[in-house]
Amino acid sequence: MSDTKLIIKLGEDPRSLPEFSAIREEVNKANHPTHPEVNWRLVESLALTLFKSNGVDLHSATYYTLARTRINGLAGFCEGCELLAGLITAEWEHFWPQNYQARSDMLEWFNSRVGSILRQNPSLLTADTNLLLRTERTLQLICDKLQQVELKRIPRVENLLYFVQNIRKRVESDQLTLSTPAYSSPTLVYMPAQSDFTDAMNYAPPMTDSNPQSPKIEVHFPGSENTPRPCPPLTWRGFLSGAICSAMIATGLWWWHVLPMQQQITQVNDTPQGSATLWLASPGLEDYSTRLNQLLAASPLQPLDTGEHLIRTAQATWPESTQQQLASAKWQATLKSRSENSPSLRSYTQAQQDVHTFAALLVEREKNKEGMTLSYLKTVAYQVETLLKQETPLEILITQLEDAKRQHLDTQTLEKQIDERISALSSRYQLIRNLNAENEPTLPVYNKHQ
Repeated sequence: MSDTKLIIKLGEDPRSLPEFSAIREEVNKANHPTHPEVNWRLVESLALTLFKSNGVDLHSATYYTLARTRINGLAGFCEGCELLAGLITAEWEHFWPQNYQARSDMLEWFNSRVGSILRQNPSLLTADTNLLLRTERTLQLICDKLQQVELKRIPRVENLLYFVQNIRKRVESDQLTLSTPAYSSPTLVYMPAQSDFTDAMNYAPPMTDSNPQSPKIEVHFPGSENTPRPCPPLTWRGFLSGAICSAMIATGLWWWHVLPMQQQITQVNDTPQGSATLWLASPGLEDYSTRLNQLLAASPLQPLDTGEHLIRTAQATWPESTQQQLASAKWQATLKSRSENSPSLRSYTQAQQDVHTFAALLVEREKNKEGMTLSYLKTVAYQVETLLKQETPLEILITQLEDAKRQHLDTQTLEKQIDERISALSSRYQLIRNLNAENEPTLPVYNKHQ
């Protein structure tokens, strides 16, 4: 990136611009079965063009950060994160997209994709600590802002923060090890002195490189012979240093393992099904009513929505994995197969239209004082009956189940049929909701009103 300063403004919806479409097309190459090479310099150039013409939005800034990370490693990642931090912390109420869920999905996608890039970059172990600190502070600003705003699900950007923090600590530790000379403590021998105490204390043989052995120091305490010398202050300093190091290691382990686990539990608790599962593991009367109300308010498509989120995360984390591609394809194929078993009730609609047409014909014949043959009436009735028998609405099946239960009849077959119909309807509904995302399965896709 050149040193030329760019004065950019806050951007609007960029989805209608050709540069934005070209960026998405280029980024999507990473998930193509043939694995074509992604031109990250083109992505960077197109993003800069968008910044000049349209302004900065969350999507363009995210793609720009991804490209800069691919091209310049940690330095590019730091630059992109500073751009995102300025956008998120200063313009949260104004930047596009306005929909908070859309923002969460995009930042979650960014966390998965750029995290994979950083973990595969061994040059981070030799990075400049000042640059790592700069990146760490920038990510901390983003995480703090995301904690302050009201989001149903907070993007896990803190995972990037923890990763950079641990890399910085490792680099600092390695640099400290290389810069600290080896230290050899002198051997202390306590034995009766043959000279005056003052002379013994003034005697201190110099430590030179020519003598490989540490000098032996004779020390005598007045009034006592062969009495060991108390531990010097250096021992307490060493103990204190060890205690501090242990505390730092324990704190690091807590940040690395315990805190992410607590945050994951919090995320699980934010979902109705997850909170109910946690409640069952540790029942409590005070939140019993809340858990039931959450389940009642939850969407019946929540399991399928969770599956779609799993697919997006897996495709962003392991874009080239055959196992991931097979599992994702199987999920989509299963949804389509189930949806095909959902009747469209076209015959039911046709029967309604036929009855309406027949009723209009009766009114017209009555006005004209004309009659109607019995044969024609039988034909119309037969056609309507045939259409209604072709497809049974789900509500009718449930009513039949209710009647069968009241009569204590065997309902196993009917229940299986209803379960299959509900599963088919849910799958079809999910596919219809995602119609606009079929060509872009790995990136968050939003409606125009967002």
